[in-house]
This record gives sequence, structure tokens and C-alpha cells, in this order.
Amino acid sequence: MKNILNIGVLAHVDAGKTTLTEQILFKTGVINRAGSVDQGNTTTDSLDIERRRGITVKSAAVSFMLGELKVNLIDTPGHADFISEVEHSLSVLDGVILVISAVEGVQAQTRVLMQTLKEQGIPTILFINKLDRMGADYRKVCSMIRQRLSGNVCEMSVPSEEGTAWATVRPADPHEAGWLEILASNNEDMLRHYAHDIPVSAVRLQAELRQQTKNAAAYPLFAGSAARGVGIDPLLEALQSFLPVHTPVEDSADPLSGLAFKVMKQANGERLVYLRLFAGSIRKRERIPVVSKDGHTTYMKVKQLFCLMHGAIVPTDGVYAGDIAVLGGVDVKVGDVIGVVSDRMKSFRFERPPIQVKVSAMDSKDAPILHLALSDLTMEDPFLQYTRDSRTQESFIHVFGKVQQEILLEIIREQYGIEAVFSAPKVICLEKPVSIGAAVERMGEPQNPFYATVGFRVEPGIDGSGLQYRLEVELGSLPLSFQKAIKDTVFEVLQEGLFGWSVTDIVVTLTHTGYASPVSTAKDFRSLTPLVLMKALNEAGTNVYEPVNKLQFIVPEFSLSKVLSSLGALEGTFEEPRFVNGIVHINGTIPVRTSDQLKAEVHALTSGEGLLTIRPGGHVRVRGNIPENSRKQVNPLHRGEYMLYLNNIM
Repeated sequence: MKNILNIGVLAHVDAGKTTLTEQILFKTGVINRAGSVDQGNTTTDSLDIERRRGITVKSAAVSFMLGELKVNLIDTPGHADFISEVEHSLSVLDGVILVISAVEGVQAQTRVLMQTLKEQGIPTILFINKLDRMGADYRKVCSMIRQRLSGNVCEMSVPSEEGTAWATVRPADPHEAGWLEILASNNEDMLRHYAHDIPVSAVRLQAELRQQTKNAAAYPLFAGSAARGVGIDPLLEALQSFLPVHTPVEDSADPLSGLAFKVMKQANGERLVYLRLFAGSIRKRERIPVVSKDGHTTYMKVKQLFCLMHGAIVPTDGVYAGDIAVLGGVDVKVGDVIGVVSDRMKSFRFERPPIQVKVSAMDSKDAPILHLALSDLTMEDPFLQYTRDSRTQESFIHVFGKVQQEILLEIIREQYGIEAVFSAPKVICLEKPVSIGAAVERMGEPQNPFYATVGFRVEPGIDGSGLQYRLEVELGSLPLSFQKAIKDTVFEVLQEGLFGWSVTDIVVTLTHTGYASPVSTAKDFRSLTPLVLMKALNEAGTNVYEPVNKLQFIVPEFSLSKVLSSLGALEGTFEEPRFVNGIVHINGTIPVRTSDQLKAEVHALTSGEGLLTIRPGGHVRVRGNIPENSRKQVNPLHRGEYMLYLNNIM
């Protein structure tokens, strides 16, 4: 069995990561010639829309061989709107190649990606691309990398004739490149050598750099031109020595542990599920457990099992720890755990997309096809969070930005043959309970016309817990159909809280039940539950939280006052500015509703010299005027209107 390495290629849009992937596949014999983004014939950009726009939308996995080492490579999106696609790909990687343009240098998304890689401790190799392009400035970009990404960078290449078609690179000398000073910051013995000017051999420096890279403490920096194949060979050699490699064990006694990180729909309508195996093995025809994100366990039989091999997906009888398995004909979702949870799995908290848009078919007869399309796309990327109002039949999705909306419209048009339109975007807030509230209505009481008794207690849950539903009554105290009616209605009602926003981080406990056989029906419980639940929620009270973005601003000193003034006007917050060599670093937050305005002002505020990076930052409590959301359901707190609605008078 061959050793295995799983890597990703990341970059800001148009830095050349897909072109680099093509060169890697060409150099390793997977393809006969390297495709071109400009010509729209790349291997990993499988969607027509990707080829036409020249950006990667969905990550694609492909494998190649480096001698006896099998490398699974995942090409991920670079645009900020697809950060969810990037992050759930990162969760299965052993290492990353981060591509930086020799012309544009460190860009906004480069910093977001590098920060995520550092936070998760993922070993990273840097590659300065496009040395052959006019305007390439290797030395300037190296300085930007050290200032904006990390100072622990060891240069591996010495370029010549940059900015021309004849650009080349040669290996850097560890001593001339100053590796010792950089590596000494993470090694006390080397620090002693550096302080006392004791020589350290190049061999030892190379061994130390390999170890520190695997520990995500240092970053080797290569350079070249992916389009011309310059600098690719030394980059490929580095993969084997600088990143952690796995040795599969066929007869391992470790329990199966894998993570579903990608779902792709094939042309015939079947889905392929990509799994990273962290321990154990998967064999064809065996029965394996699947643990969903809510903790529910089911079992499935492995009917179709594939692996990645030399640029293709091929049938196999077994896949082992460290490798990527591909399953066909199974109902598995992104984020599901196969087998048991492993401490080797990297944990990411995926922020909920903060913008909601209503999606409609231009031709009303295409509405069922639109529903199918959105359901399929949500299966592939669950962070779209598609919902459909059962009463109005309106469709809504949550997205990160405008580019993502445009891409979705084109995918719906190309893959499903219909035209769809989006409403104006709306920033979505959340409600969370303030304290404990309780209510109960008993069958036979004057105000209760239903053959049902229902009581609830609501209380705050921990951050990020969502909606938790619990029973304080015996499960057998009601027929299961009535229990289901109550639970389903609770989740439906809390889509609109006291201010019309979805309620989260709440614990709802069913405290009282009762029914009269045979007259009670599930409808009685569906009708009474909203009245009691909203009464309990009203007693507890809720606060409204709006989505914010984290921001990192690098600006020249002369623009500091204007930048801080603009941040204040846009209701942003910031920490104490940090001054480094005439450049000011500002960290803070800004509401999603004003983020686009700040992006539009960056150039004017900083005379074109500022760099703004924005990433999802969760939610913060609204303390001024509380925004209210228009309700789609009749508010059960208005009892008279609600009863009229139930009697079909409204």
C-alpha cells in the first residue's frame, strides 16, 4: 500500500491556483497537456460557469502519484462568497499550497485564508506565482508576505528575469536566505547558535524547516510561473518532505472514523459522497454507522465504493485510513461522521450566511423544478440553508454575497433549464431568549377550545446550541402522532419570534400534556401549541442579534483618522490601532448591513493604499432601535386574530 497525502490549493481570486493545479497534473502525467483558465479547458473546473468566469466555484478532488506517494489534491474556490466551500474542504486536508500573485501580492482573501490556516494549525507551503507577468515584483511581494501573513517565512527560490517570458528560478541557499534567524524563533538550540554566531549546516537547517513546516510554525516560500511550468518541480519535491504523510494499515484494528466533506450530483442524477478516512477502513458490502450533525445514528450498506486514482474515480473493494473514499447511492450529507468521531478531525464553526433572498421561477409552471434545483444545491452545499414556506410556497435561501447569487442563477439555468430571479437581499437577524418563561393551557378551561392540554417552559441555551426540544412528560403520555404534531409545530412557530426573527439558542421543554380519547386529534395540538409556546416566550422575553463581520484593515498612517471616522459612521467597532513601519493595523467588527459601503470607500479613504479583509463574525446584540421582521404567520400572541385565522375567517 502506498503512502498518502491530502492537500489543497488556496488563493485569492485570479492568483493562478487552478493554473497551478493543471501544471501539477501535467507534470505528474495525469493529463497530456495543462489546461488554461483563459481558454476554459481546465480539469478541476468541471462546471461550464467556472470555465466561463475563470473562477472555481465547487472544490474538485483529483489524485496523482509522486513516486510511491499518492497525493489527493482538492482545488478550492478563491472568492470570499464561497468561504463555506473552502472551510469544509480544509477540515480534511493534511497541508495546503497557498498561491500568491507576483503582480498583485497579498490580497484581501489571501489574508483571510492564511489566518484560517494558522488558527487551525494546517501546514502550509507558499508559492509566489506569475513571475513571468509584466509588473511582477518578487522582493516587494516577499515583504508584503512578511508584513501581512507571517514573519516565519523561509525563501526557497531565487528568481531571475522576473516580469519577462524568460523568468526562471534556482534553489536558494539556506544561509544566504537567512533561514537560521527565522527558524531560531521556534528552536532554543538554534537560537543559541544564532546568538553566539555558531555555524549551522545547510542540512540541519533543511531538516529543521521540514519539521517546523509540518508543525505549522514556519512556511517555505517557493516562486515560479504556473502558466509556463517554472518552479513546479521543486514545489512537487517539497510536498513529500514538508507535509505530513500517512501510511495506510490494511488490517488496522482502529474503529472506522471518517468525515463527509463533499457531495456531488452526477449527470445521471445519482450523488457521489466524498469522505476523508481518519482511522479504520471502508469495504464494499459492509454495513457502517453514519452519525448526522444532530447526533442521530443510522446504518447503511456500502454498495458502490470508489477511490481517487491517477486523475480518475475508480471502483475499489476497500479504502483505508488517510485516503479519500467516494460512495455512491447513499444518503449522506456534508458534515456527517462515518463511524466514530476522531480526535484527528479538525473542527470548524461555520457561520450562518447572513443574507436572505427569495428565489422565484420566472415562469410559474417551473416552480416544482426550482424546488428540486434548490434542494439539490443545498444537499451539495448545506450552508445555503434553503427553506420553503409551506403555506405561501415561497422559496428562500441564505447566501454570503452577490457573486454567490449570480453563480446560483447561472447554475439553475444551465443544469435545470429554467430562469430564476432573486429578490432584493435582506440581512437576517436572530432572536435569543433573555430568561425563563412558562405557560400552560388545559383542556376544558374557558379560553381553550381544543381537546388538548399543552404546557411549555422556555429558557436560554448555550451559544451555538440552536433549538433544543426536551420532554418533561413521559413519552407514552400521548400517542406518538400527537407528540410529533407538538414537536413539529414548536420548530415551525419559532421561525418567527417576538420581533419576527428566527429564535435560536433556546431550550423548549414540554411540561404538560393531556388528551381526550377518541375526540382529540393532532390538529388540536397543532392549533394549541403556538398559543402556549408564544405566551411562554413572551414571558421570557427575547433580544435581537444582528450579523457582523470581523474586519482587518491595513492602512497608511495619513489615512487613519478618515478610516476610523468612517468606521464610526458605519457603526463599526475597532481595537487599539497597531503601528508597524508607517503602516497601521486595525482590527474590529462592522455590521453586515454596512459592510458593502465600507468596501466601496476603501480606495478613497486610503488613496488606493489600504487593504481591507472581511470574514463572518457571528452576531451581536442590537442595543438601539430593535429591527422587526415582517411576519408570514399570524402572531399567536394576538389571540383574537389567531383564532379567526384558524376558523378561516382571515
